[in-house]
Amino acid sequence: MKKRNNRKVRIHLPFLIIFLGFGIIGLRLFQLQVIEHEKYKSLAERARVRVVDISPERGIIYDVNIKPVSVNINSFSLYASPGRISHPEQAAENLALILEGEDKDSVLSKLKRDAVFVWIARKISVEDKRKIEKLNLEGFGFIEEKKRLYPEGELTSHILGWAGIDNQGLSGIEYYYEDKLRGEEGTVLLKRDARGYYIPFTRNALREVVPGQDLVLTIDSKVQSIVEQELSRALKETGAQSVEAIFMHPHTGEIIALANKPDYDPNYWSNYATYERRNRAVQFMYEPGSTFKVFTAAALLEEKLISLEEKIYCDAFLRFGSYTITDWKEFNKEMSFAEIIYNSSSVGMIKAAQRMEKDTFHRYISNFGFGKETGIDLPGEAKGLVKPVNSWYLTDLPCISTGQGIAVTPLQMVVALSAVVNGGNLLRPFVVKGIRDFEGNIIEKNEPYIIRRVISEETSITLREILGYVVKEGTAKKAEVRGYTIGGKTGTAQIPSPQGRGYLQGKYTASFMGFAPVGNPQIAGIVVIKEPAGAYYGGDVAAPVFGRILFRILPLLGIMPQEELWVRK
Repeated sequence: MKKRNNRKVRIHLPFLIIFLGFGIIGLRLFQLQVIEHEKYKSLAERARVRVVDISPERGIIYDVNIKPVSVNINSFSLYASPGRISHPEQAAENLALILEGEDKDSVLSKLKRDAVFVWIARKISVEDKRKIEKLNLEGFGFIEEKKRLYPEGELTSHILGWAGIDNQGLSGIEYYYEDKLRGEEGTVLLKRDARGYYIPFTRNALREVVPGQDLVLTIDSKVQSIVEQELSRALKETGAQSVEAIFMHPHTGEIIALANKPDYDPNYWSNYATYERRNRAVQFMYEPGSTFKVFTAAALLEEKLISLEEKIYCDAFLRFGSYTITDWKEFNKEMSFAEIIYNSSSVGMIKAAQRMEKDTFHRYISNFGFGKETGIDLPGEAKGLVKPVNSWYLTDLPCISTGQGIAVTPLQMVVALSAVVNGGNLLRPFVVKGIRDFEGNIIEKNEPYIIRRVISEETSITLREILGYVVKEGTAKKAEVRGYTIGGKTGTAQIPSPQGRGYLQGKYTASFMGFAPVGNPQIAGIVVIKEPAGAYYGGDVAAPVFGRILFRILPLLGIMPQEELWVRK
């Protein structure tokens, strides 16, 4: 009996096991298809359908003559689907041999991520794309993207700045006008087959891409190129740490050229030091030296505290407590105020400046824009450094009146000079002339903007004439340009110690700021040379650079000579 029962159990046991197995499978199917249906439907849909963000085409940047200086080109970005790659180590090794800046380990770490989609390399060259395609790697693909290109390389680099890997502005105009240039991102829905390839003609736009707006600069590329050539020459000849220059229209505030040497190529910006990438003409401060005497003279003349004919005895030196101020050479004679300006006598200027109340002098300094941002449409502008008048000590008024003990930027100096020579109006400088939509229509335009009146027309005319004599008869003869009347002022300043006490021995900043023509200024500018080796006076090293630049650019700007260039026999 027991044998029969055991036999029945052995016969029915497999059927029981099979029945239980089907039951478990059925329950699992019920769980998957009924209870967790929505969950797995969503997972399947995500594997089959992908929503991709599409970057808009960034706006083009043009110079004033509508020459493109920042454009977009086609590039390709390599991506991978890690789950479809059977030999990641070999793939990583092959790719590392092609992709610049990538090694095997970095590529392999991306291929081992638990993700459906990973970027391997963004915006690679067409040549590298072709090399990768020849490898016939499973699980890889390319997406076409736009890449920012600066066709002129270093030219205008400190104005343009650069855009990052995702076409976001990171510096210069690219950063300042990011909201105009970037456009609006779009999204598309893409479907993939069972093997993971995108199905043609299934692309569906969920949000349309809006291209960025274009910018038209005030910069003339031809003029900019000449300025940069001359600055490079000056940097080499003087052995200086750096050279900066800005030129602007004194009646409108339009920047015609702005350059710094050394500079950088924005196409490869990460290869350069921070110092080379900084827009030092706008962002770095220096003590201006004798060029600042122009604004001291403007305040004295405007307040009618002195006349051009009045004479002052110019000693060899002046003492203020334990502090001694000497002239660049011993005059030891009487000079008219006009002679004091074009001979750049510090002793004479200080004696005249002492006629001003310090509150009055500080007000003119502030009205000329020192210690404040000019409002230029470039990022990172420095304010300069002007001590509050209530903290001025015995030596502050005499030192500041000759351009020491005050920190300025080259931009502030040329803006203030423009106010001196344009009739007395302080203007907001700007580098973008207009903004265009993607169809080429001007939708915004920058217009000249007067911040305030600083001096009278009468004082402006007087100073133009005096500064013309500085070039013709004074310390800036090397800035002369044949056929043109040039006005300006030289400057040679000691460089303050980084520790904040005293000045560095044998270290100077040489500069020259000027304008042309004297009777009707159409251009104003400044050249600043920091730490030249050898000769260091502004009249010897900066004035000749200014003169060479104007000699080459004045005809390009349509400013014709006022005097005969050739004498007929």
